[in-house]
Amino acid sequence: MKAGFSLIELLVVIAVLTLLALLAVPPALSSIERARVVRVMSDLRTVEVALEAYRTDEGHYPMVSVSCMAADAEQVLQLPKELAAGGYLPNQDSSATSSLLLDPFSPGNTYKYAAPEPYWLNGSKQNRRYAVWVPDDFPSCQSTGGRADDSEQSPLAWAVWSQGPRPDRAKGLNNKAPTAVFTWYEKIGSHGVIGRYKERDGATWSTLRPMLQ
Repeated sequence: MKAGFSLIELLVVIAVLTLLALLAVPPALSSIERARVVRVMSDLRTVEVALEAYRTDEGHYPMVSVSCMAADAEQVLQLPKELAAGGYLPNQDSSATSSLLLDPFSPGNTYKYAAPEPYWLNGSKQNRRYAVWVPDDFPSCQSTGGRADDSEQSPLAWAVWSQGPRPDRAKGLNNKAPTAVFTWYEKIGSHGVIGRYKERDGATWSTLRPMLQ
């Protein structure tokens, strides 16, 4: 006759299995985060192509969308609807933003977009330009100093970015993201934004180190 497991033996087996499961969680989460980062970088390159195509056709970059209403906080600086409406990005009529390119780190929202272009405020077109943050040593952006620039001659043409996997701690820095280095996501497990930005009539840069690009 076979002897069954004792209660103590069952508890030991359960404890071992639980420990093994817990040890497997961090690598699995790291893989998921890395996959999302790779997706973000691919999507942002797609947005770059769309922005440049729009500028070629229209002679300027799309307008920026902002709001001073707390209820619209997540909608501020969403990708321009003109990109989807004009066929520059995949279109989805049922979404609030009309674009399929949603930030995997911010469910239901597109990536962020800013440029020294005229902007929409609560749905009304403004005559002024949106002020973008330009570090003193742009485009390397390693300096903590800089200025808000809304001029037509701004060295920054545009910036697009994801809020990153842990955006809460960067909330107070959003007005300087993604062109200020201290707002950047650096490695798996860290805080910060993931973005691309372009010099006016110049090169496009990534906020990620080469190993993560």
